Amino acid sequence: MLKLLFLIASVLSPTTPPLADTALRVEKMTVNRLPDLQVARGGHSVFYVGGELTVAGGHTAGFIPTPTIEYYVDGKWHLVPTVYPHDDGMTVVLNDGQRVLLAGGHEKNLGIGQTYEAEMYYPATHTCEGFGCLDYKRALFQGAELTGGEVVIAGNHRGHDAIEVFDGHKAFRFAKEAGALRNTPYVLPVGHGDAMVFGAVWRDGWFHPCDTVLRLRGTPFEVPLLREWSPIVLIDGNSHFEASFTGNRTTEDYRYLIAAQNIDGQVALLHIRDTVFSLLPTTCPVPMRSEWGRITYNRVAVADREAKRVYLVGNDTNGRIYVAAVEYSRQPSPVVLYVSEPLSGVGDAAPVLTPDGNLVIAGGIIDDNFSPMASVWLLELNPQGVPTTKPCGAKALWWLIGILMLVVPAAVLVARRNRKTPQDGIANAVEEPSGNADDRLMGRIVGLMEKEHMYLKPELKVSDVAEALDVHRNAVSACINSQRGCTFSQFVNDYRLQHAKQLLLEVADMKMSAVGMESGFANERSFFRTFKSATGMTPTEWKALKDK
Repeated sequence: MLKLLFLIASVLSPTTPPLADTALRVEKMTVNRLPDLQVARGGHSVFYVGGELTVAGGHTAGFIPTPTIEYYVDGKWHLVPTVYPHDDGMTVVLNDGQRVLLAGGHEKNLGIGQTYEAEMYYPATHTCEGFGCLDYKRALFQGAELTGGEVVIAGNHRGHDAIEVFDGHKAFRFAKEAGALRNTPYVLPVGHGDAMVFGAVWRDGWFHPCDTVLRLRGTPFEVPLLREWSPIVLIDGNSHFEASFTGNRTTEDYRYLIAAQNIDGQVALLHIRDTVFSLLPTTCPVPMRSEWGRITYNRVAVADREAKRVYLVGNDTNGRIYVAAVEYSRQPSPVVLYVSEPLSGVGDAAPVLTPDGNLVIAGGIIDDNFSPMASVWLLELNPQGVPTTKPCGAKALWWLIGILMLVVPAAVLVARRNRKTPQDGIANAVEEPSGNADDRLMGRIVGLMEKEHMYLKPELKVSDVAEALDVHRNAVSACINSQRGCTFSQFVNDYRLQHAKQLLLEVADMKMSAVGMESGFANERSFFRTFKSATGMTPTEWKALKDK
């Protein structure tokens, strides 16, 4: 039934990736725990350099920045001191494979402030050298190396944001203003010594979708697709450029696959070639639920260029890890879902591709920044494996076709009738002055939130609000966007956050996990991530500050 609903939604919604087949291959995933890190850490970077799995920076227990690097050799982690701490700093493995640029990060404990400090890590000798400073002090930012050796840098946690360039040796220089504050944006080379920068804009204490793409050497341009599909950004120091790249540097074929999410929470892949954005067509939508509950994807996509696959890593509230593997070389692209057994202690760190095509998750946080993880997990993926579950039997396929022949025409007819009905929200917006209609609709939406507390429903969708108001779902989304300048999800989460803050202040002994669930969040991780994104602090930190 779930696959049927996905297919119907794809027929009626022009923003859903095209579907050619509803087959979803499901495989059991083996997960092995590797030796723990010597230092538990979050806000760090994980990468391979010189064939060694390496972890750099971040903060440890007590939310204290750690000036260390660890590398994994012969089944053991080896600790290396850095010159400066880099909590939520930037890490760029340079193309020569001999150097790693580390820069910026929070100035103090608890994720406070930003720094200018930059250093180079040399994996051959496992040593670090402090050599200079950024043009702007930064945390939660990104960088990418161009073919000429320059590194383009953009993004910030607080304060000012601008694009700057590292010359590949010692110096950083200002390039141009960013125009808005972007946390951990995507910085992607596009050939001819140019790069583009895009991502959500931090404004008024919230992330807002932004359709403007900046250029290092060109003029900014708008991508309408980014209004409906917001890139998923994990707040860590890993290079989003390297993880998402699917092209060929030698021929300057710059292609990327970026994880994105729409206002209904559906995840898909943005395909980018040079400066052209589109949705990658897949044989079925990225699965958002399993028999054990909702799947949450909150990490950047990771591409395996040899296997021609891109991986989306998610989890559920029961501790299972999911990997949606999309075979991007085929059009439409087949999707394979790998599922683990329930696990305990898997942090939210960015997954990293191993040389043999598996994934590693090292460290990260689960509940709050004061208790990061030291655990390291190997997710075993076998691109040549035989599926453990058949996609669809013949009887089931004919049953599905029969149902679709009945349901789809009826659904299309209803949709057409709704578009012609005067009571429909879109029709009203055309027949009446848009400002008055939007004001009235916004008032009704707010009423559902503030009087009926609809935001407390964990899986509230824009279609639920539209049904309650007897208007088209697009009218609800458009109204919230024009009146409040945010997406439906952001609008609802703002109410949930205010509710959570009230509980934190008024109910002293309530567990943090209970606060999130009582406020309408689908799971504990979603609560902590959303709270920190909005306030810059975890719920525990925010409560401690207010109690002083």
